[in-house]
Amino acid sequence: MHHLHGSVHGKCSLFRHFCKPRQLVIRQLGRDETAEIALERRLRESQRVDERVRFVSNLADWEREKREAGRNLLVLEVQGETVCHSGLMEEAEYHWKLDVQAAAEEARMRCAEIKHTFQRIARDCADATFLSHTVADTPTPCSSALCDHLGVEILPTLQFWKEGVKLWEHRGALHMRDDLAEGVLFYEGSAADGVHMGSYVTELDSRAEFNNFVSGSGSNDNVLKVVNIALTSAAPCIHVYPAVLALARNFNGYASFARVMGDSNEELENLLKEYHVLEVPTFLFFRNGKEVGRHVGSSRADLIGQILQIQQSLGMEPPPGSSIGGRPRVQRQRASWR
Repeated sequence: MHHLHGSVHGKCSLFRHFCKPRQLVIRQLGRDETAEIALERRLRESQRVDERVRFVSNLADWEREKREAGRNLLVLEVQGETVCHSGLMEEAEYHWKLDVQAAAEEARMRCAEIKHTFQRIARDCADATFLSHTVADTPTPCSSALCDHLGVEILPTLQFWKEGVKLWEHRGALHMRDDLAEGVLFYEGSAADGVHMGSYVTELDSRAEFNNFVSGSGSNDNVLKVVNIALTSAAPCIHVYPAVLALARNFNGYASFARVMGDSNEELENLLKEYHVLEVPTFLFFRNGKEVGRHVGSSRADLIGQILQIQQSLGMEPPPGSSIGGRPRVQRQRASWR
């Protein structure tokens, strides 16, 4: 969980190969493809990746891309030509892998997987700008100046920017693939298979929208209203968000979900103070406009358990498959108001 400081300011298809007389057929997502058709499709996808990922080599490129991105999310990957750090402290990394050659090979494979994930997400997420910069083993002066400007000290580094402001970054290859997908979902709202957050989680940008959500009546007043309180740069809020989306999709008719980005404007800053939100993520539970409980932290199991407990007190049966998994991460971050 995130303690607030200062101002409250998706799957690679599985291919099954089998031989038929004179031709190889690939079965993908319920379709049959000849090898030739599959090759043409992959070439088209590669072309889309080339069009979606743009490469920056110096500060002038970077400043131009920032301007052209406008209000869109900008995702920047800075990778090494052959270097790939885990992101662990040097001593911890030494004990983590004593076999230097094995560590180097694993790092190389890990960074190759990150590059593939970056390209796939860039291909599928049309509303964000994706940039890449590769640092040579002997960096050029332009590359060094760009990395210094960006504050890049670990390769690879992943950064999320919007309107010229760095929102968040991940340093090192460890968990980077997960954080890339989570960051794009959290900031842009795009998930795998064309799923968009806005179809399931309501974004609340003002006090009026908050009041309408928690007090508004629907076809079933027993539906629990869940408000996810988050901050822009709080890693626990980013890490838990896939679970929030999954719950919103699976709990349709059982619980309704919305999100408040508490540092997006002064009105929402005051809302968080009014509800005594000191740590994020915080989940506020409402029924008929009244708060009936809350959950603090990013534990998926505890969040699900609390929602089920509140609803079962009304005799409401839980929906099928109401267990949302996920990797354990930092659960909370504390707040102090300026």
